[in-house]
Parts: sequence; C-alpha cells; structure tokens
Amino acid sequence: MRYDGEIKHYPQLNQWLAQHCRTLAVCPEVEMGLSVPRPPLQLYQTANGIQMRGRDDFQLDATAAMQQFSQQRPPQLGQIHGYIFKSRSPSCGIADIPLFNLQGEVTGQDRGLFVSAMLQHYPALPISDEQQLDDHAAFMDFLQQVKDYRQAL
Repeated sequence: MRYDGEIKHYPQLNQWLAQHCRTLAVCPEVEMGLSVPRPPLQLYQTANGIQMRGRDDFQLDATAAMQQFSQQRPPQLGQIHGYIFKSRSPSCGIADIPLFNLQGEVTGQDRGLFVSAMLQHYPALPISDEQQLDDHAAFMDFLQQVKDYRQAL
C-alpha cells in the first residue's frame, strides 16, 4: 500500500513469484509506525547527512525512525536470497531517488535509506524493483540471480 492509501497491483509479478518463491512483505514506513495514508516524504541532503522529511511539511522528520528501523530490521530477515523493492520510494527506491536541498531544489540522486541499509547488511544480495521486473525475461534473470546467490551461501 502506498503512502496515500492507494494499492498498486502487479498481478503478473505476483503470479511469477508465487510459482517460484516464498515471499515476505516488508514496508519500512508502516513497520516503523507511520500511518497509511500519511503525508509524502522525500530525501533532503543536509549538513547532517541525508534526512527523510515531509515533502509538504519539512517539520515532519522521519529520519531517526528510519535509521533505527534500518539498523534493526535487516538482521531480522535471516537467510533471504533476493529482495524486490518499491520503485520511486524514499526508503525503498533502488536508484534515481531525488535528493533535495533545503530550498526544495533537486541537487542529486541516491537510493532509498532502507535499500542502503539492506545492502550494507547483505552486500551481494540480488535486488530489483517491480518496474524492472515487468516482463518474464527480466523476472527469470532476477530469479537466476537469486538461485545463484542461494547456492553461493
């Protein structure tokens, strides 16, 4: 479920996953206590590092909660073999997430905060997002990466 309460369905991806994998749903924002719906968040580059704050209300600061969650949750996932993140999310986007300055201007791009934490804990973990897996060939390639990762453990 998205921050605004909307549910994005990916029936083909879900069907492929059900045929090949056991899945575990993780939503960092919900698990760290944010509501659904909630105000949209975005990443800001500040003198104190990257912060996750409200897009429309800069006073809404989810940085500390996300940092704490991102330290605690990855080790709890145990022996995972792959991870499919949510694209365009400030916590789960694997690339091209806008970094804003304090004036609200885009100054760069990064990955989501939870993605960074996951890759620190599982550096070789195969990752993708739902948009990258929009066709069967891409999904099968990711599945092979997951199998290779599992065999290497």
